[in-house]
Amino acid sequence: MSKREDAQEFMEKLYSCIPRFFYSEIETIQRGVGFTLSYLEQADGEVNAGDLSKKLNVSTARIAALLKKMEQNGWITRRASQEDARRIVVEITPAGIALVDEMREQTLQKIELLLDQISREDLETYIRISRQMKTVMNE
Repeated sequence: MSKREDAQEFMEKLYSCIPRFFYSEIETIQRGVGFTLSYLEQADGEVNAGDLSKKLNVSTARIAALLKKMEQNGWITRRASQEDARRIVVEITPAGIALVDEMREQTLQKIELLLDQISREDLETYIRISRQMKTVMNE
């Protein structure tokens, strides 16, 4: 078997065993609404769309769309900065804080399920190997 065929077979095996439902939820939490709300919840000082754009490494247009959706859902508010009225500051609302807490709880419950069904040693091995793969892929 050639290296290319071996890689193709391995790719299919990897693809078939990745728990996408779990990772897609974590990705949503980490890169979208959940990350933004967590960041705002923990922010020390004013945060604007540009700050979020840099932190998430996405365009300001994408952040604007995300913030619009979050504001419509009542999770954030936008207001003029107290330091510079030309800047718009983003703040988390009590509803946003409640959503962050709910997302964290759901994630913890899923991880508890993993710990109930898979040995800690196997999960630690999975994490160690995943980190190695990430390092190789990011080079």
